[in-house]
Amino acid sequence: MRTSSGSLEFREDKQKALEIIGLYYKGPVKYAKAILERWPRSGGIVAYMNGETAGAEIVYSVDLALTVCVHYYIAVVPEHRRKGVATQLIKKVEEICKAGVYMATTTDDNHATIMLFMKLGYKLYRWTSISKRARNILLKATCGYDDDVLLIKGGDPEEVVKESGDVEKLWRETCLKPYIGL
Repeated sequence: MRTSSGSLEFREDKQKALEIIGLYYKGPVKYAKAILERWPRSGGIVAYMNGETAGAEIVYSVDLALTVCVHYYIAVVPEHRRKGVATQLIKKVEEICKAGVYMATTTDDNHATIMLFMKLGYKLYRWTSISKRARNILLKATCGYDDDVLLIKGGDPEEVVKESGDVEKLWRETCLKPYIGL
Protein backbone atom coordinates (compact mmCIF):
# COMPACT_ATOMS: atom_id res chain seq x y z
CA MET A 1 0.00 0.00 0.00
CA ARG A 2 1.19 3.49 -0.81
CA THR A 3 1.14 6.52 1.46
CA SER A 4 2.27 10.07 0.87
CA SER A 5 5.82 9.13 1.88
CA GLY A 6 6.39 5.61 0.65
CA SER A 7 5.05 2.11 0.64
CA LEU A 8 3.64 0.33 3.64
CA GLU A 9 3.72 -3.33 4.42
CA PHE A 10 1.79 -4.96 7.23
CA ARG A 11 2.50 -7.89 9.49
CA GLU A 12 0.36 -9.53 12.10
CA ASP A 13 2.40 -9.45 15.30
CA LYS A 14 0.67 -9.10 18.66
CA GLN A 15 3.83 -8.54 20.70
CA LYS A 16 5.33 -5.93 18.38
CA ALA A 17 1.97 -4.14 18.14
CA LEU A 18 1.72 -4.02 21.94
CA GLU A 19 5.29 -2.69 22.12
CA ILE A 20 4.49 0.14 19.67
CA ILE A 21 1.24 0.97 21.47
CA GLY A 22 3.13 1.04 24.78
CA LEU A 23 5.70 3.48 23.40
CA TYR A 24 3.43 5.89 21.54
CA TYR A 25 -0.08 5.70 22.99
CA LYS A 26 -0.83 8.42 25.56
CA GLY A 27 -2.64 6.33 28.13
CA PRO A 28 -2.72 3.02 29.95
CA VAL A 29 -2.10 -0.07 27.85
CA LYS A 30 -3.14 -2.71 30.39
CA TYR A 31 -6.41 -3.14 28.50
CA ALA A 32 -4.57 -3.63 25.20
CA LYS A 33 -2.42 -6.27 26.86
CA ALA A 34 -5.50 -7.96 28.34
CA ILE A 35 -7.31 -8.12 25.00
CA LEU A 36 -4.29 -9.71 23.33
CA GLU A 37 -3.71 -12.21 26.13
CA ARG A 38 -7.30 -13.06 27.06
CA TRP A 39 -9.45 -12.70 23.95
CA PRO A 40 -8.93 -15.35 21.26
CA ARG A 41 -10.32 -13.18 18.44
CA SER A 42 -7.80 -10.38 18.86
CA GLY A 43 -4.81 -9.34 16.85
CA GLY A 44 -2.03 -6.87 16.41
CA ILE A 45 -1.14 -5.36 13.06
CA VAL A 46 2.17 -3.55 12.59
CA ALA A 47 2.83 -1.17 9.70
CA TYR A 48 6.32 -0.82 8.26
CA MET A 49 7.32 2.05 6.00
CA ASN A 50 10.44 1.44 3.96
CA GLY A 51 11.45 -1.23 6.48
CA GLU A 52 10.96 0.94 9.57
CA THR A 53 8.21 0.46 12.13
CA ALA A 54 5.63 3.14 11.36
CA GLY A 55 2.64 2.26 13.52
CA ALA A 56 0.42 -0.42 14.98
CA GLU A 57 -3.17 -1.29 15.73
CA ILE A 58 -4.73 -3.67 18.22
CA VAL A 59 -8.08 -5.02 17.12
CA TYR A 60 -10.61 -7.65 18.11
CA SER A 61 -13.93 -9.14 17.02
CA VAL A 62 -17.02 -9.73 19.14
CA ASP A 63 -20.43 -11.09 18.23
CA LEU A 64 -23.44 -8.85 18.70
CA ALA A 65 -26.37 -8.93 16.25
CA LEU A 66 -23.56 -9.11 13.68
CA THR A 67 -19.86 -9.72 14.07
CA VAL A 68 -18.28 -6.44 15.09
CA CYS A 69 -14.62 -5.57 14.58
CA VAL A 70 -13.35 -3.09 17.18
CA HIS A 71 -10.43 -0.78 16.44
CA TYR A 72 -9.10 -0.80 19.99
CA TYR A 73 -5.73 1.00 20.01
CA ILE A 74 -3.92 2.77 17.18
CA ALA A 75 -0.55 4.47 17.43
CA VAL A 76 1.74 5.93 14.81
CA VAL A 77 5.45 6.48 15.39
CA PRO A 78 5.97 10.29 15.58
CA GLU A 79 8.26 10.57 12.55
CA HIS A 80 5.64 8.78 10.43
CA ARG A 81 2.61 10.83 11.47
CA ARG A 82 0.57 12.76 8.91
CA LYS A 83 1.68 10.39 6.15
CA GLY A 84 -1.42 8.22 5.91
CA VAL A 85 -0.20 5.41 8.17
CA ALA A 86 -3.26 5.41 10.47
CA THR A 87 -5.60 5.53 7.47
CA GLN A 88 -3.90 2.53 5.91
CA LEU A 89 -3.87 0.63 9.22
CA ILE A 90 -7.62 1.09 9.58
CA LYS A 91 -8.22 0.00 5.99
CA LYS A 92 -5.97 -3.04 6.45
CA VAL A 93 -7.79 -4.06 9.63
CA GLU A 94 -11.14 -3.75 7.83
CA GLU A 95 -9.77 -5.95 5.05
CA ILE A 96 -8.56 -8.57 7.53
CA CYS A 97 -11.66 -8.53 9.76
CA LYS A 98 -14.25 -8.72 7.00
CA ALA A 99 -16.90 -7.86 9.60
CA GLY A 100 -20.32 -6.37 8.98
CA VAL A 101 -19.75 -3.57 11.47
CA TYR A 102 -16.66 -1.69 12.63
CA MET A 103 -16.42 0.40 15.80
CA ALA A 104 -13.98 2.63 17.66
CA THR A 105 -14.29 4.92 20.66
CA THR A 106 -12.42 8.04 21.65
CA THR A 107 -12.65 11.24 23.65
CA ASP A 108 -14.28 14.49 22.51
CA ASP A 109 -10.93 16.26 22.39
CA ASN A 110 -9.28 13.73 20.06
CA HIS A 111 -10.19 15.68 16.93
CA ALA A 112 -7.64 13.98 14.70
CA THR A 113 -9.02 10.52 15.43
CA ILE A 114 -12.62 11.65 15.04
CA MET A 115 -11.89 13.30 11.69
CA LEU A 116 -9.89 10.29 10.49
CA PHE A 117 -12.67 7.80 11.18
CA MET A 118 -15.35 10.10 9.79
CA LYS A 119 -13.28 10.53 6.61
CA LEU A 120 -13.32 6.73 6.32
CA GLY A 121 -17.12 6.52 6.51
CA TYR A 122 -17.68 6.13 10.26
CA LYS A 123 -20.56 7.96 11.90
CA LEU A 124 -20.13 9.62 15.29
CA TYR A 125 -22.50 8.98 18.21
CA ARG A 126 -22.27 10.45 21.68
CA TRP A 127 -22.88 7.84 24.35
CA THR A 128 -25.66 10.04 25.74
CA SER A 129 -27.54 9.86 22.41
CA ILE A 130 -27.72 6.04 22.49
CA SER A 131 -30.45 4.27 24.46
CA LYS A 132 -29.41 3.01 27.89
CA ARG A 133 -29.80 -0.65 26.89
CA ALA A 134 -27.73 -0.26 23.71
CA ARG A 135 -25.16 1.95 25.47
CA ASN A 136 -24.60 -0.63 28.22
CA ILE A 137 -23.98 -3.41 25.70
CA LEU A 138 -21.76 -1.29 23.44
CA LEU A 139 -19.71 0.01 26.37
CA LYS A 140 -19.01 -3.60 27.33
CA ALA A 141 -18.26 -4.57 23.73
CA THR A 142 -15.79 -1.69 23.27
CA CYS A 143 -14.53 -1.19 26.82
CA GLY A 144 -15.10 2.47 26.00
CA TYR A 145 -15.88 3.68 29.51
CA ASP A 146 -13.29 6.47 29.47
CA ASP A 147 -14.40 7.71 26.07
CA ASP A 148 -17.10 10.17 25.04
CA VAL A 149 -18.01 9.00 21.56
CA LEU A 150 -18.61 5.89 19.52
CA LEU A 151 -17.61 5.81 15.86
CA ILE A 152 -19.38 3.13 13.85
CA LYS A 153 -19.35 1.97 10.24
CA GLY A 154 -21.80 -0.52 8.75
CA GLY A 155 -24.64 -0.17 11.18
CA ASP A 156 -26.60 1.82 13.67
CA PRO A 157 -25.87 1.38 17.41
CA GLU A 158 -29.47 0.45 18.18
CA GLU A 159 -29.50 -2.21 15.44
CA VAL A 160 -26.17 -3.92 16.12
CA VAL A 161 -26.66 -4.54 19.83
CA LYS A 162 -27.50 -7.95 21.15
CA GLU A 163 -26.76 -9.24 24.59
CA SER A 164 -24.63 -12.32 24.41
CA GLY A 165 -22.29 -14.35 26.53
CA ASP A 166 -19.57 -13.24 24.13
CA VAL A 167 -19.96 -9.61 25.23
CA GLU A 168 -20.14 -10.48 28.92
CA LYS A 169 -17.04 -12.68 28.74
CA LEU A 170 -15.12 -10.07 26.75
CA TRP A 171 -16.04 -7.33 29.21
CA ARG A 172 -15.26 -9.40 32.31
CA GLU A 173 -11.89 -10.69 31.05
CA THR A 174 -10.51 -7.64 29.24
CA CYS A 175 -12.16 -4.61 30.87
CA LEU A 176 -13.32 -5.45 34.37
CA LYS A 177 -10.50 -7.72 35.58
CA PRO A 178 -7.71 -5.35 34.44
CA TYR A 179 -9.63 -2.41 35.97
CA ILE A 180 -9.81 -4.06 39.39
CA GLY A 181 -6.29 -5.40 39.08
CA LEU A 182 -6.91 -9.12 38.61
